[in-house]
Amino acid sequence: MQLSEKRAAAAMLDRPGIRSSLPTGTTREIVETLGRRIANGFYAVGEVIPKEDQLAASLGVSRTTVRDAIKVLSGKSLVRTARRYGTRVQPVDDWNLLDPDVLAWHEPAHPRFQAIFVEAMELRRMIEPEAAALAAVRASPAQRRAILEAAEAFAQARGEVALLFAADCRFHTAVIAATGNLMMRQLSPTIVAMIQVAYDHGETRIRYGANLGVPHVAAALAIRDGDADLARRRMSAMLYPDFLGTG
Repeated sequence: MQLSEKRAAAAMLDRPGIRSSLPTGTTREIVETLGRRIANGFYAVGEVIPKEDQLAASLGVSRTTVRDAIKVLSGKSLVRTARRYGTRVQPVDDWNLLDPDVLAWHEPAHPRFQAIFVEAMELRRMIEPEAAALAAVRASPAQRRAILEAAEAFAQARGEVALLFAADCRFHTAVIAATGNLMMRQLSPTIVAMIQVAYDHGETRIRYGANLGVPHVAAALAIRDGDADLARRRMSAMLYPDFLGTG
């Protein structure tokens, strides 16, 4: 998706547990600027990034803003700061790749993105079929309706990417919420970020095209009817690209 489409979709996802936990205002802008630079190799792993005063001057902000941004990036394990050490980019293995922001900062053209896509789909396939099965057993009547309504929203999107993305996120987070599993529910922001990865990769539209809503409605109906095994199988089929594991 283009950046404008992502922002439009994000505006539609004003639900607890989905929106980014980044700070607001200028600090957020600097966090995202530096985060994208790190994720996409502008600052290489092991490299010491420019000092606070240099970044402040080049970005047109205060040193305090830069310092606060670096603290956020450190909390996501992208950088490590120490006296006489500077602020150095950490090895990728240390990054919090389950963090929605870290996932979203990667550009589709970056060589790492294909691996992120494949691994994100593998992880979703481990989690979401079981979430669908739990939802089929545990969902309240209101939650079953919400899941089906989210699935049916694909048809209303009429191919508009931002609306498709919003419907996709609402469907999958509604399923996770209906599991009644608090730990699983806390994965909702990560699932949203993984869905964004799939859209950026183009996999979703390549596989389903105009029929994107069909497998979602099928899974939603199984959940509505309380058929855990069928819900599991339909969700699994939805999340299993033919080329998974080959990239």
